[in-house]
Amino acid sequence: MASHPYVSGPTDVPAHQVYDDLLAEAIDIETRIDGLIRFGEISLVDDGSLWRWVSRAWNGHAVRLYLGGPDWPLADFRLHARGTNAGVIESRRGVLAFGVTDQSAQLDEPIDTGSLPNGAGAVPLALGSVYNAPAYRSSTTALEYTASYLPVTALTPKDSGNPVPHTDNLANGRFTLANATQASLTVDIEEQHNTPALIAQWVADQYGIAIGELSLPAYRVGLYYNATVTGRQILDELCRGLGAYWYLNALGELVVRQHTIPGAAEVVVSIDDIEWGQISLAETEQPWRSLTLRWGRNHAPLDSVAGVIEDNDATAASRLKREWSESTTSQGVDAHPQAEDATRDSCIQREADAVLERDRLITLRPVRADVWEIDVFLSTIRTGQAIEVEHAAVERMIGRVIGVNRSPTRGTTTLRVWFPVPWPPGDLGAAVDALDIAVNETLPALFAEA
Repeated sequence: MASHPYVSGPTDVPAHQVYDDLLAEAIDIETRIDGLIRFGEISLVDDGSLWRWVSRAWNGHAVRLYLGGPDWPLADFRLHARGTNAGVIESRRGVLAFGVTDQSAQLDEPIDTGSLPNGAGAVPLALGSVYNAPAYRSSTTALEYTASYLPVTALTPKDSGNPVPHTDNLANGRFTLANATQASLTVDIEEQHNTPALIAQWVADQYGIAIGELSLPAYRVGLYYNATVTGRQILDELCRGLGAYWYLNALGELVVRQHTIPGAAEVVVSIDDIEWGQISLAETEQPWRSLTLRWGRNHAPLDSVAGVIEDNDATAASRLKREWSESTTSQGVDAHPQAEDATRDSCIQREADAVLERDRLITLRPVRADVWEIDVFLSTIRTGQAIEVEHAAVERMIGRVIGVNRSPTRGTTTLRVWFPVPWPPGDLGAAVDALDIAVNETLPALFAEA
């Protein structure tokens, strides 16, 4: 189907394909930098020929939306979005409408890790380096315990924090104790997917998703789940403490990147590209006075620690008792009385990595940031791109596209653009500051003369 009559050419694949002009409204698609994607619907003009379609099995089949022109070869049409048909949602005189879900909906399917004996819940999932996780009995006849669903590279079981003799079964994420423990049994886990990129790749592989881009640091990280978990939850938690974002692009590929201050613009929007009057300030973000980055999560904090640990290693004893280690920094923001004292949880496992990320994150919020909403006549702008908008309100500022809401049949795209500084760097910023100073120094004298 198409929004206007179209017939493919003799050399197209498929050739001489008729696309009936029944498409009244095609999938308003909103992609956001936080991974949330929303699809609208496909609305068809039912001229009386579609009545048999209502009973067909549409759910779960692929939907592909292309953009092109009436005189274009079919091969030149651009793939705009992929989705999954959610079935008929409206059928009435003259109208047949289908719901559409985006491909990331598959990431909401729980990952099947199997079940522990005696109804004890799901087998835990450990990714990367995990500190002090609970250990679960997996045998009724032996002192065998399960640490992780995945194969692991090392296990260190501990009784009240003190390592205990054991036999490893690394291929199955298990271990067997030589003797019964007297108190709290926990375990440190080392699993091979111990960087952000490796975890993102593992999630993509689990769901059969191709990788579009992974721009992530090589920090040592770890995630642990002892309940049912989905791919979306893992990606969200991975990104949360790394100042990162993820989404599936138009080809259904996974993109994961860290937030950065945009440099050179990848796309320039002129004033003629903006719908008349449709640019407005949507929100402002206060800078950060300080940032506390939590790292090295303890998944089973202990009330009491073995005496040998308490007496000989105060640092280890303290870490065993608290849930998080913390790294804090601050910056001068005297011009902003409502600047925030921010706290972020992360999956980072090493202090040096936490310090690097903490210092990187706080540089993203040194001054107020603004988010603008702009309606443009362009459909090729993508989430995450660096953008320059040639309009007096944001002149010479480089922003980051954090949301794109496309409406192909309406012909406009609504952008949400994050500008991390209220004034552009360089000469213009200096000129504005100089003008403010000059005005403040001159006005009192002028009023005195009057």
